Parts: sequence; C-alpha cells; structure tokens
Amino acid sequence: MRTFKKLLTPRNLPLLLVVLVELALILFRFAGDFHTGGVIDIPPEQIIPYAEECTNDDRGARVENFQGLFAVTRWVDIAPGSYQVCVTYANNGEDGKVTFLDEIMPTAQYDAARLPAERTRTVFSLWMPHGCETAQLQFYADCGEGRAIFITGAQLIPTHAYAYVRLLTGLLFFLLLDLAFLLLTRRLPLPVRGVRARYRWVAMGCIVIMACLPLGLGYLTYGHDLSIHLSRIEGLKAGLLAGQFPVRMDPALINDKGYPFSLMYSDLLLYPAALLRILGFSLQASYKVYVFGITLVTALITRYVLRKMLGSEQAALLGTALYTLSFYRLTNVFVRAAVGEYSAMAFLPLVVYGLWRIYTQEVKTDRRSAPWCWLALAVGFSGLLQTHLLTTELAGLFTALFCLVQFRKTFTRPVFPALCKATGAAVLWNLWFLVPLAQYMAQGVCRISGKYDASYLYDTAVYLGQMFTMFGQGGGVAESIQSGMSDEMPQSLGLVLAVGAVFFLMAVLDPQVRRAHRPTVRLGAAALGLGAVAVFCASDWCPWYDLFLAEGPLSVLSKTLGKLQFAWRFLTPATWLLVLAACCAVVLFLRSRPQAARQMMAVLLVLTVIPAGYLLFDVCNRSVNRVYMSLAAIDDLPGQVGGGEYLPAEDTTTDDSAWGSLLTICSETVSLEDYTKDGLDVTLSAVNTGTEEGTIRLPLFYYPGYSITGSEGAGLTHTEGYLVVTVPAGWQGSVRVRWTGEWFWRISDLVSLCAILATLVVWKRRNRHARVKTVGQV
Repeated sequence: MRTFKKLLTPRNLPLLLVVLVELALILFRFAGDFHTGGVIDIPPEQIIPYAEECTNDDRGARVENFQGLFAVTRWVDIAPGSYQVCVTYANNGEDGKVTFLDEIMPTAQYDAARLPAERTRTVFSLWMPHGCETAQLQFYADCGEGRAIFITGAQLIPTHAYAYVRLLTGLLFFLLLDLAFLLLTRRLPLPVRGVRARYRWVAMGCIVIMACLPLGLGYLTYGHDLSIHLSRIEGLKAGLLAGQFPVRMDPALINDKGYPFSLMYSDLLLYPAALLRILGFSLQASYKVYVFGITLVTALITRYVLRKMLGSEQAALLGTALYTLSFYRLTNVFVRAAVGEYSAMAFLPLVVYGLWRIYTQEVKTDRRSAPWCWLALAVGFSGLLQTHLLTTELAGLFTALFCLVQFRKTFTRPVFPALCKATGAAVLWNLWFLVPLAQYMAQGVCRISGKYDASYLYDTAVYLGQMFTMFGQGGGVAESIQSGMSDEMPQSLGLVLAVGAVFFLMAVLDPQVRRAHRPTVRLGAAALGLGAVAVFCASDWCPWYDLFLAEGPLSVLSKTLGKLQFAWRFLTPATWLLVLAACCAVVLFLRSRPQAARQMMAVLLVLTVIPAGYLLFDVCNRSVNRVYMSLAAIDDLPGQVGGGEYLPAEDTTTDDSAWGSLLTICSETVSLEDYTKDGLDVTLSAVNTGTEEGTIRLPLFYYPGYSITGSEGAGLTHTEGYLVVTVPAGWQGSVRVRWTGEWFWRISDLVSLCAILATLVVWKRRNRHARVKTVGQV
C-alpha cells in the first residue's frame, strides 16, 4: 500500500496518464471484439459436391461407398473472432471428418473434428484472428460398400471467447510492460538486491525457459498420453460449469456419459488450466500455461530445498538445472506427456527435505519435536497425492526403507511424533480425495484392479547400459526388454548423474574433502545409497521374474509392486536422489577444493545442457503439427480415456458399447413421453402399460453417487455398466436422475477444509509470536 501511495505523486502523473490511455485502448479493443455478428447458417443447398460420386439436393450432400473429400460449402464470409461450428449429418460408415480450408487464411486455428456414426451432430471450435471472405468447410467420408454419409447442414455460432482472451492478454502485456518501466526507472525498488542475486534469478529464468522451449511452437508436440490429459482438463471444465466442486465425475467425456477421472486421478493442479478454458483460452494454450507453471514450480522448489539442505547458492542453482533439465523429467514432459508423473516430480524434493528436517532437528531437553519440522513432509506427500498415486507409492516405499534403515532414530521421541504429525496432516488435508477413492477401490467399481504383477516389471526393466546414455531421441515408445532399445523412447538418467555419483565417491575417498562437512557426507551417502537402490529396481539386474514365480507372501509382494506397471518408473526417485548426491559432492569440494568444485560444476552443467538441448530439438523436429482447440480434437475412446481403466467394472461393458450406446433404451411395455439430458442430469416422463416391472436404460455409466427423485415407485439400478430406471407395472410419472455424490463425501470435504484452515491459522499465529519474541530479545 505504501508503495502504491508513492506512485501517486506529481512526478508520476505522466505515467498515470499513460496507464489510463492503455486501459482505454484495451477497453476500446474489447468493445470491438465483443460485438459479434449473427449466426452464420449454411443450409443444405450451400453444401455442394466435390467428388463426382457425391449427390446433393435440398436435403444436403450424400455419398456412398467412397473415401476422401466428397463435399464442400460455398464460400462463407467470416469476420474475425471465435466460433463454434456445428455440423449435422447422418453416417453409417466409418468416421468421417470435417476441416476448415485454411490455405487462404493460414492463421485460422480449428479442430479437425470427426463425424462418428454414433452421433448426428458434431461441434468444434474455430478461431479467426483475421477475417476472411472466402472461407469454406470441407467434408471427408470413409464409407465402404453399402455405407453412406449425409451432410444436412452447418452453423457458425459466434462466441465471446476471442474477446475475453484478447482482453486478458492485453491487460497482462501492459501490466508487465509498466512494471518493467517502473523497475528500470527506479520508481519501484528491485525485488532482488545485489548483482549476484540478480544473476542467479536470470539463471533460474534461463533454466525454466530452456525446459519449456517446445511450448513456443504454434501447436502441441505429440506425447503418448497427451490427449488423455487434455481430456482431463476438458472434463474438469465441464464439471465446474455443471456446478460441481470439487469435480468428481467428468460430464463431457465418452459422449457425455460421465467418467470418474477426477475422482480416481486427482486433478487439483489442473484447476487453473480448466479456469483458463472457461475464460475462453484454447485447450492447447491452457495446457501450455500449465506446463510452464509446473516447470517454474519445480525449479523454485528444487532451489529452495537445496539451499536449505546444503547452505550453498551455487550448489542449489546447479541442482536446479540438473533436476529441471534432467533427461527423465524432459522425457516425461514432452515424449510421454505424463502429466501426473512430471507434476509429482515437483514435490519429491519436498519429501526428502521434510525427512531431512525431521531427522536433523535439534533434540531439546524436553525431547519435543522442533516446531513445524513436519510441515514440509506433509506438504510434499500432499502434492504427490494430488498429482500421481503411483509416484506417491514409490515415495512411500523409499520413505519406509529410509525409516527402517534409521530405525534407531526413527522411534525416538523427537522423530517419531514428527513423522506421525506429517502423516496425520497429509491424510486430513487430502481426506476429501481419499474417501471417494477408497470407496471406489474397495467396492471394485472400476476396471482397474489386480491386472499387474512383477512379470510386468521384468518386461519393462531397463538395461544398465541404456540407463546412463548421454543422448536420446525425442520419440518412440517403451518396448519390451526382449526387443532391445532400438528406436525406443529415452529411458535414461543421463550420463551426467553417473558422473555426479562418481564425483561424490571421489569426495568420500579424499580425506580432506570428506572432513569438510560431515552432515553433507551423511546426506550425500543416504541419497546415493537410496538412488542406487532405485537404479537397481529399474534395471534388468533386479530379479523381478523370480519374484513373479515366488509363492506365499512373496506372491502378495509381487502383485503389490506390480501395480507400479513399469520398472522404469523407479527412474523418478533415482533422478532426484542422484541429483542430490551430485550437489553434495559439489558442496564438499567447494568447502575444501574450490577450484576443483568449479570445474566439476562446469562438467555437470555441460553434460546437462547439451543432451537436454538435443532432446528438445528432436522433440520439436519429430512432432506433427496438431492443433487442440477443444475436446472435438479428441473424439474417440482411446484418445479420451486411454485403456479405460476407470470404466465400470461389469464384464459386459465393452469398449465399443462404451463409446456408442447413446440412446435411451426402454423395455417393450415402457414408452417415453418426454426426455431431456443435460450432462449428468436426466429428466424423463414415461408410462408402463405392462403387468410387469419395466426398465429404462440411460446413456450414463453406473457409478455410486447418482440419485433419483420424482414419482413414487421408480427406482435406480444398473446393468451392463449403465444406469437403469425401474418402473412398476402401470406406472406413469416423471423422474430426475442426476449426479450428486455420496453424502459422506461432503463430510470429508468439510474435514479437509477445516484441517487446512486450522493449519494456516496456527502456523500464522506461531510465526507472529516468534517474530514478537525475536524483537523482544533484540
């Protein structure tokens, strides 16, 4: 507030006038963008044949037994802005396609939407930064013998998304421009004092920017799971617009049948991306903002943790580069597009830091734990729970191993109570997510259960020679170990981490370096030891297949560890632990042999930047140009939900019926009088003229959490994975079926909210008392 008052001085009057002019320009442009024209109708007579086999009349364009472009619209005059394009059709062949002719207007962005046989209407997004008088829609068919596709009309409906996006980006641009001017003219004090500190933040910016280089393309580079996680953002957006909070059942996926992505796979960190979608940003822009944000968070957390643990700015900055640009992390981000796994990697440093805080706390005379020493561990595991459950299991496994190795200290009074506090806080904070998840897992609601064992881990192990390669390609998939590593995606920690481990061993073997700082030696030894365990578990040396063949208790262990799916997931903890060991080596040499330390840092930095740069180049070079504006760009079952792990567990639910089956099916004696469906909310009126109970199968998947209200006698059950309304003989009335969730989920929501608020209040009061006490002592 004081800084703001200082700006309101006669000296800054010209600057204030400039700000007012900027606001006027932004609002003037927003008013122009917000004013849109009417709906552009394309009637059947304006859809003309392109192929000789195509025929058209006043009902539209039709083609049979044809593959390729068969019809186009006449030229359409489109003003700049954003549009929803709605195409109506009939199709009994393979999926058709509709595209926008962008040869004349190459700046247009749109979804290449599909025309599946299961629907009669498809909607996709179109952005026109510039107007075009000769725009055109093009229609493609894929019909075999006896199959046909019929295009009956189209509409271009203007939206205000373009105006809102230009308003927000304009405000952000001028805000950053004015802030830079204020800082450069010393009207605002620089937030970072000292030349060295400024250099460090410049280096941090360079690290983050380099790690995000592929985001600078005008499209998204291909990743194995990219479409699945983009679908999660779209499902989250639809759930928020439907009034759910927190979102647990995504209403937009699999043709609006409801899918529990948000319930089974927490997406708390994806809420900002979903909010950007609601504000009008495209799907790919929202995802790019998320990737940049999580990369920035990863870098900031890593630097903070290393500074606290090692007390060295140089080592912290080096470790930030090693981790943020690590081979396996970049593979997760751009080759695999494994959103959950690379997001979880941001919180792994906090878990290790939390354990370090607890185990290195000073033992007081009353043997109480140091205040808030447990907080980092609780926050770290909460971040893992909210990003990736499998990484949470890995972190829990290595945490338990570390606690067992340190058992003499683990069960002492200062340490054990702190571990309990961290565990309790993490559980209470995340109870809102854990309770529904535990219910679905216990009841076996979804397909995901007991499909993996240790044989999968053996098949996905990594050769040691492969694990420390210096370079890797920006594509490929993970092949079976029996197939070798030819044309396989990178499954490597990089040569740099092997060199870092060697540097630590050199430090330990040198008496002068080893004696420089004993706590750092112990920290590095623990990191290197656990990192070696992770490397061994990921490698082909680990006897996973012997564990698979074992009987008795070992078979249970086989199935438990098999849920990790891939042995190379152990590269996640291995990456962070080996980075920490390398940074410990650098700190030890800085304390005893500074010249050697600087040389080591240069070697580690070169071995990080060059392979990372090549990997990012190859990612950009290999990827096809694919634009994702909305969910219409991901219009199939594998694209939206992958293997469908969270589909209903009933055996009769097949993938074909999961994507299709869009109609409401009534038994012979039941007839519908009225029917409306809005996402996960269905209202219907029906009559049963028979003498036995009738049924109405709804196009909604069955999951616990749906409720039915309306006329007495109607009930809600399920068959073949779908919700079914049962009505008694002679019944007539109306019912409403909608997603409400279980009542006790709301209790868990309230408990988590109260626990988080209580933690914040107590933490703030403790900090205030600590500051007052410090001032009093001074």
